Amino acid sequence: MNKHILNTAKGLFFSAALVTLAGCEREISTDVLATSPKVAEVFLDEFAAGVDFQAWGKTTALSQDNETKYSGTASLKIEVPTPDDFLGNWTGGVFFTEAGRDLSDYDALTFYVKSSASTKIEVGLGSYGDNPEYTVTIAGVTADANWRKVIIPIPNPAKLTAEKGLFNFSAGTNDTGGQAYTLWIDEVKYEKLGTLAHTRIKDVNMAGFPTGNIEIDELTAYVNLPNGVNQEMTVSSKYFTFDSSNPEVATVEGNIISFHGMKNRAVLTPKEAEGSITITGVYDFAPEPDKDEADVISLYCDNYTNTLSSPFNGYWAPYQTTTNDEITLSENHHIMHYGNFNFVGIVLDENADTTDKTYVHIDILLQDDVEGNPQIDISADINANGDPAGKETVNLKTGEWVSVDIPLNGYTVIHQLQLAITENTIAYQNLLVDNIYFY
Repeated sequence: MNKHILNTAKGLFFSAALVTLAGCEREISTDVLATSPKVAEVFLDEFAAGVDFQAWGKTTALSQDNETKYSGTASLKIEVPTPDDFLGNWTGGVFFTEAGRDLSDYDALTFYVKSSASTKIEVGLGSYGDNPEYTVTIAGVTADANWRKVIIPIPNPAKLTAEKGLFNFSAGTNDTGGQAYTLWIDEVKYEKLGTLAHTRIKDVNMAGFPTGNIEIDELTAYVNLPNGVNQEMTVSSKYFTFDSSNPEVATVEGNIISFHGMKNRAVLTPKEAEGSITITGVYDFAPEPDKDEADVISLYCDNYTNTLSSPFNGYWAPYQTTTNDEITLSENHHIMHYGNFNFVGIVLDENADTTDKTYVHIDILLQDDVEGNPQIDISADINANGDPAGKETVNLKTGEWVSVDIPLNGYTVIHQLQLAITENTIAYQNLLVDNIYFY
């Protein structure tokens, strides 16, 4: 579902009644003085004063319904279109106020939802403007024939002293087999529940590098709800203030990590939640490629123009555990990180014509301390008989880049690369990969 705001809501389909749009605890501190109004209501029987709606990318059929409602006299009615809608089989947008709200007295956004067809929707807050700072998103929220109360916890309410993005949603027909349906949303408001507990972030392992800073991206967080469920959500890292266990290795200002050239570990711990971000070490960059660009077909290398592309993880078979994410140090410096690695298929979006190429190059670094002789098998393509164009068993060195050149043995078309742990090897927690190209 498209979460980027591509147009304003001036062309929205509103009913006439909506056109005017009238009507475990932790010690948390903030240095920002609150000047915005403290208003909890977004929509009860009508929109609160100053609340408007902006669609995401397409016109949204939104109206006020005086027949179906959870409480009071009216609810919001949202029509989710069929797949043959020329703008797409989904709908979504954000309810906002340009004046901003001081929401620091509340610990959750709550609302009730009902649907004419059983489905899953995505909801959240904070997603308004070109660079929203304090977002919270919950995916997979159930909506069906019964009214359900939804609680969106706020990880650190003290940050929300001038929030404009009050509530956002997106809904599609993927879960209904293409069937169009109607959503109803009611009683949208901020509350101080006082029964939310045990905020924590999902533990993260990441590498550091001697130059450049890394912005902490969105984090997976959990909050224990009054019914005992640990609600999973995606939240902005800007909600948290991080302490470093080893400032000589890494420090955090806002949500920007700075590295200081020490090849040791550091643990970054949020003051407002449990969990941590572990810097597994500060590493040198991969060796600079020495081939002329005219002799190279590049898949993943900042030194060359990448004319090949791939999602870098085929997610093959139920027993693959490997995850991947990209480390962006600057506009021109990217490194691929693989976590919980057992094997991965790097399938090319379009086959590589390697008629005049003899090798594929890859640089790889093992971050973890492991016993024995850590190894990895790297293969270039696999034909129908299961035979690779070339295959190398590579000895890895913890904390050091290893450069690998795999012969293509006359193969003129390459569709994929494979990386896999060797027999009787346990999964590696963290691998870095860079400079993948044919020459």
